[in-house]
Amino acid sequence: MKILLRLLFLFLAAAFGARVVAAPVAALPDTSKMNVLFILIEDCYAGVWGSYGNTICKTPNMDRFARTAVQFDAAYVQGIACNPSRSSFLTGLRPLTTRVWNNSQVMSERLPPGTVTLPEYLKQRGLHTAVIGKFFHRTDYAERQLMAFDRIEHYQAPPGWRGPPPILTFPREPQAAKNPTPKNRNSPESRATRAQQSDRYGDSGKKTEEEGDYRITQTAVALIEEFAKSKTQFFLSVHSSRPHTPLVAPKKYIDMYDPETIPEPPAPPASLKNFPYAARVAGRNPDIFMKGQPSARQAREAIAAYYACVSFVDDNVGRVLAALEQQGLAKNTIVVVLGDHGFHLGDHAMWSKYSMLEATRRAPLWVRVPGAPANGKVCREFVEFVDLVPTLGDLLGFTPASNLEGSSFAPLLVDPAQPWKTAVFQVQSDNDQMVRNRRYSYLQFKNGAVPAALYDLERDPWETVNLADDPAHAKTRSEMAALLQAGWKAARPISRR
Repeated sequence: MKILLRLLFLFLAAAFGARVVAAPVAALPDTSKMNVLFILIEDCYAGVWGSYGNTICKTPNMDRFARTAVQFDAAYVQGIACNPSRSSFLTGLRPLTTRVWNNSQVMSERLPPGTVTLPEYLKQRGLHTAVIGKFFHRTDYAERQLMAFDRIEHYQAPPGWRGPPPILTFPREPQAAKNPTPKNRNSPESRATRAQQSDRYGDSGKKTEEEGDYRITQTAVALIEEFAKSKTQFFLSVHSSRPHTPLVAPKKYIDMYDPETIPEPPAPPASLKNFPYAARVAGRNPDIFMKGQPSARQAREAIAAYYACVSFVDDNVGRVLAALEQQGLAKNTIVVVLGDHGFHLGDHAMWSKYSMLEATRRAPLWVRVPGAPANGKVCREFVEFVDLVPTLGDLLGFTPASNLEGSSFAPLLVDPAQPWKTAVFQVQSDNDQMVRNRRYSYLQFKNGAVPAALYDLERDPWETVNLADDPAHAKTRSEMAALLQAGWKAARPISRR
């Protein structure tokens, strides 16, 4: 009878287009006592890594790691920039629920009452919690949440935090004078200050050991050594500020790339039809080339500099992963490596983030669970970063709040090819939203000059020709609008609806 019922279920699911998922995580080892190493890379375009198909950028350490982990090729963030993305994936709530969709909104003032964040869950679970570098967007956005960390390094601690002193000390380096960024990010003064700080690329003028990211790496290595001695179950978050602007790195990394070998960016302005981000094409980029579009030579130099930053990141991450191996902790540590969102590298004449296009919404994600059957495989099923908290809840044995808006993808660590989500979602504001399924992306704007954009990703993967007003695609537009309206619950794996 059970077999007949199962066959009937499969038939009905197929008939109505539902996604059928296998039973979850029984094939995983006991992960409840494992440590977690969480490596967070800022402003990281997925397509820059060798394991994601880039043949120019040199990333041997992460390419090697990818062969031991599950690489998620279709992982999507829910926010268009650091603050909304992190506020989402560190709470398990989407931006319309966190009410955080831009970098100026104070997370702690906008979250629903009682929201618990990832470090708080892990602290309650009994793990020793440590963060090195940026975690939430800013300390003053998350003062209560950061109190859950037992150790805070290379990051401003919240008022009243009483943790240990730094495990390592470094010589103070002279810093160039910086004007404080005005509170109004839209003011001319704020734009000028950001330009001074971020609108540049090339040689940082520092030795590798003088760089902040390198020092974060050294601190991580020291803490890993300490955890190995204490045998404490830990959560360690390690932040990389590169390849966020400014696109600067030590000269030895800059010298790795010849700008003349860098291809021109895809989706040039001449290819764009009814484009929703026309102001960006006209030169209003937020972090780099803020005064106008670069020349072809400058664009290649900036892309080469971004690659140099990524190779620097790759070396730093490699040192942390090597320390985990050397201390005998790799066999008992879940490793999660991710970018907080993507980055435009001149495609669509756009630079940096702040869009709902593929270059921003898709980000790299690797997860290695020791003993997981899917290690070394690529998962091409849709996952969303809002899924991270419930996934870690499954792996570590804590029960997140019932109002979370993601689905644990732990079953994909067993079978990465099983059918999963049918669509992913992102917001730019409370009015501007995006949905993407396997064939199309649909962007909806309330007050934009272009109210909607529809792209056929099979024929137009770089989203150049907007089909929203094409009568031949009226049915598809209606279906995608309905999918956006139905929302994330309708796109979940069927066992989680």
